[in-house]
Amino acid sequence: MKVIRKIKRKISGGVKKCSTAFMRYGMKWYEADKQEHARSFKRDNYRLAQSGQLTQEKKQEILSGVFRRRVGYELNWNNPRSFNEKINWLRLNYQNPLVTRCCDKFSVKGYVTEILGPEFVVPTIDWWTTPDQIDFDKLPDKFVLKVNWSSGMNIIVPDKSKLDQDEVRKKLRYWTQPSQNNYYELFNWGYKYMSPVIYAEEYISEIGDSSQVYDYKFFCYDGVCKNLFITTDRFTHKTYNWFDRDFNELPFTYGTVGKTEGGVKKPRHYEDMIAWAEKLSKPFPFVRVDFYEIGDRVMVGEMTFYCGGGILAFHPQKWDFELGKNIRLPAPLHFDELRQYEAIEPKEAYMLEKENGISIQEKQHYCEQKGYAQLFYWPDLTHPRSFNEKLLWLALHYQSPVVARAVDKYEMKSYVSELVGPEYVVPAIGVYEDVNDIDWDALPEQFVAKSTAGWSGKQVVIVREKSYRNEGVFKARVAEWLYPWNTYRYENMCITDQKIKPRIIIEQLLGDGRSALVDYKFYCTYGEAKMALVVCDRKAKNQTRAFVDVSTWTAMPFRRRGIHKANSAPKPEKLDEMLGICKKLSAGAPLVRVDFYEHEGRIYVGEVSYDPGLFLRFEPVEWDFKLGEYIDLDRIDPKCLHDV
Repeated sequence: MKVIRKIKRKISGGVKKCSTAFMRYGMKWYEADKQEHARSFKRDNYRLAQSGQLTQEKKQEILSGVFRRRVGYELNWNNPRSFNEKINWLRLNYQNPLVTRCCDKFSVKGYVTEILGPEFVVPTIDWWTTPDQIDFDKLPDKFVLKVNWSSGMNIIVPDKSKLDQDEVRKKLRYWTQPSQNNYYELFNWGYKYMSPVIYAEEYISEIGDSSQVYDYKFFCYDGVCKNLFITTDRFTHKTYNWFDRDFNELPFTYGTVGKTEGGVKKPRHYEDMIAWAEKLSKPFPFVRVDFYEIGDRVMVGEMTFYCGGGILAFHPQKWDFELGKNIRLPAPLHFDELRQYEAIEPKEAYMLEKENGISIQEKQHYCEQKGYAQLFYWPDLTHPRSFNEKLLWLALHYQSPVVARAVDKYEMKSYVSELVGPEYVVPAIGVYEDVNDIDWDALPEQFVAKSTAGWSGKQVVIVREKSYRNEGVFKARVAEWLYPWNTYRYENMCITDQKIKPRIIIEQLLGDGRSALVDYKFYCTYGEAKMALVVCDRKAKNQTRAFVDVSTWTAMPFRRRGIHKANSAPKPEKLDEMLGICKKLSAGAPLVRVDFYEHEGRIYVGEVSYDPGLFLRFEPVEWDFKLGEYIDLDRIDPKCLHDV
């Protein structure tokens, strides 16, 4: 019997050693394989989306298969009852733009600051839109790098001296590829319209000097907290301990994660955390609000709308249905459909105005509907506060005889010449109302053709080598610009007071036409330049744009509509001269943008705009409202207002 017991002990010891070896090495292989599967799954879904095959039905089909494998029963889309079923229903059918702001791990800081205060967010050291912009020398010895649009995209840096910067940039470059958006993992709608942001946060630690931080996750339903779980040992042996609102521990596990033996202590600020979570969660049918408690300070980690991806099984399963009772599903809200409103084409707007006219009410409706689709909030055009709201209000109501002249790209030259001098305009070669009047042979080898009433780069042609151009092709292209509806006014349903006759202007090409000139765009109000937008590498795929404070020439921490943000911008040699020109060209106007080029020691005014960048959202959105303070509508001369 003793021999048999010895044999059993040896066998048992061998099994334990094998089990330990598997836990140590086998789990690494398992996790690596799981990560590769997730990457492949994301790529496949991204390709489906790009091909237009990712319909609502297709998403339901894919999610149903994942749900069945991971949770263990069929997902009922028509009558969801469990917690996991309802999370899946919400991810496809609750498309609230505010969810996008709060899902974004970077933008949510602004929301938390508005509701609770700046002391509740982990301080941001800096942020970038491409990893190549990161200057590691300017970062502290300890910090955390994150990407805003997915989970797990974190790099904890406890010692910068040991950091492989090239490897970090490589990883961040991969994480910011379009296919890595969390939306393509399980179609979490809140991530769909995000632009990638890389940001560095302060390094925080709760237990000694380790990277360990306890995570307190409060589940809120229609603004009421009913349960929570606490995560410990997040970077080694993660555990979840669940509690009800009264901090009674709940008898189940979640996913494959176990519990901390001996339980978890209630955080010191427990009651306050509940109150803060309920304030943040008030607008939503369900959200999980995560807190860190660092000494006497409490900070919000993130807000999660798709807890566990809706595919982590509860054990026993009945608790999936018990927690599901807490979620009261709202009426379906499909922002995707609201964004696909029936847009009025320029030709339609032209015909409408010509036949019956377009009322101010119809124009405002257009501004509100397109504004909601592009800005992700409903613009208040009765009491405008944000920059974009005031910009739209001015487009609707501001009327000045100067505007039509200054924004016409040909008449602007004489306007600028009269106010500041002819040396500040790019010389014109000619202006034409008929393409047949253009003498192709008489044109120089290099030139630029523009529409006098066009918008963006759609109506600009740069000719660097006329010898290699076909005259007929050129004329066929620019001839389209002469249709009366192909103007900025009709592109925006006549909301602007810019009735300009479209013509073709041909002017000299500055530089060699191959290396793009830096574009300096000064935003001015009543003769004072408030900020500048500096555009570099305009012809590059990843052009950079930096908004700068003109008084200090330092970059401002925001961007417009997902364009790459630069942390610095070249300062023009003749900045003071530019500011002097801005003062004269914007005197008496509530908002004017004056664009400059600097070439061979001279300044040229490229364009004057009274409604620059209609419907372009600011990111983070709180800057839209901060910048709105620049525009004082009360100072407008009443003679320049109509239909107010």
